[in-house]
Amino acid sequence: MNEYVEIILSALLELVIQPFYWAGLLILLLYYRRQGILERKLFHIRLHGYGVPAMRALLGGLCAGVAVSLVMAGIGFTLTPVGAAVVWVTALVLLIFRIRFANFIYAVGVLGVLQFVLSFIPGLPDEGVAGTIFGAIADLNIAALLVLAALLHLAESGLIAWQGKDFALPTYIPGKRGRPVGAYVLRMLWLVPTLLLVPAENGPISLPWAPPLLAGLGLPEATGYMLLALPVMIGMPEVTWTLLPERKAARAARRGLMFGAALLVLALGAVFWSPMTVLVGIAGIALREALIRDSLREEDGQSAMYAHSGRGLRILAVQPGSPAEDMGILPGETLLKVNGSLVATAQQMHESLRVNSAFCKLEVQNRSGESKFLQRPIYDGDHHQLGFIFAPDDVSVSEKPAHPLSLPGLWNTRIEPGRFLPEPESEPPLIEVSKAVESQETVGHAQASDIAKTE
Repeated sequence: MNEYVEIILSALLELVIQPFYWAGLLILLLYYRRQGILERKLFHIRLHGYGVPAMRALLGGLCAGVAVSLVMAGIGFTLTPVGAAVVWVTALVLLIFRIRFANFIYAVGVLGVLQFVLSFIPGLPDEGVAGTIFGAIADLNIAALLVLAALLHLAESGLIAWQGKDFALPTYIPGKRGRPVGAYVLRMLWLVPTLLLVPAENGPISLPWAPPLLAGLGLPEATGYMLLALPVMIGMPEVTWTLLPERKAARAARRGLMFGAALLVLALGAVFWSPMTVLVGIAGIALREALIRDSLREEDGQSAMYAHSGRGLRILAVQPGSPAEDMGILPGETLLKVNGSLVATAQQMHESLRVNSAFCKLEVQNRSGESKFLQRPIYDGDHHQLGFIFAPDDVSVSEKPAHPLSLPGLWNTRIEPGRFLPEPESEPPLIEVSKAVESQETVGHAQASDIAKTE
């Protein structure tokens, strides 16, 4: 037993000292640091910071890594340290274009296509750096990597269901007539550390069974096994202006579960019939992109949830620790009255609050359309809007955002705060929806340009 503990600890040490783990950790931290910066630019306050989301993502990734590692240990896997390095270098290259491309399936799909193309090119060098790279790509077992990618997507679905709503960032997007509408962007990214049991000559681990995946790949039975550390990144951009973040996360999790199951079936087919391997790699990328587009299509044509109905102020978000949160007010509810006066704009709310600067009485319509009456003292240091972040003024619930698939820049989604509003001090700046969905996408290199660009 002590021998196996030593092997696991040795593999964990290998994990934390390899540069790819630290590269992934840096990307993750910059990604969630970006969220705090965006919140301050949009709303002049920091709603969540970045430390808590980053720790939450690390915890979720660790749980997913343990689950996937245990499954892969049971069914078998094959990869060399050089092959693992090739996968990570490919992911980092793709990351230059979009952070969503750091997801494991993109690197595996690209390497599958590259391996297929290189097999038809004669006279490739077999010595030097180029020979090492070409040899590593040729030796990759793409079918096994596709199985791992499918399991990671199933784990990702579980993480979205568990943690997705906690990564929601409130924002504003333009409606069809250019007027702003409230929305949420779910900025989800996880670093998943996996310890994979791989065949190794004279490996320190012996198994009492033959891993079925290795048998399906036609590999000879190994005399020993070792643990190979492979950190991977998973995550998915989501945006909603028609649903609560928790409902959007639940739908995304269901879609991801179906995608992961479909990819797993295709990957297992590639294990037992190698000619379909490259097609499965391409299908994995295509299905992933279709998944993102399907998420956007379900929003298209729907009335905006975070827009004013003509009666009261629709609440987009509530600042943590604020009087609004203390009174139990939730996003999606509507503020009807303040100190007995009807309010239709943030300016009217401020005027009503000044009627009694030490106390406030509110009438709020909940998500079911029922009124609730709340009251609370106002203390020095309380937020001047009681912690409310409202939907933009002068937008009705019939307002529908522009078609998401026709918006320029949707797939690179750069958030540029302050795009529209010369608003009074009570209103936060506005961003475009075409720059909202995957704002999470280029965080890895956004820091290098002073966080000016995001995917």
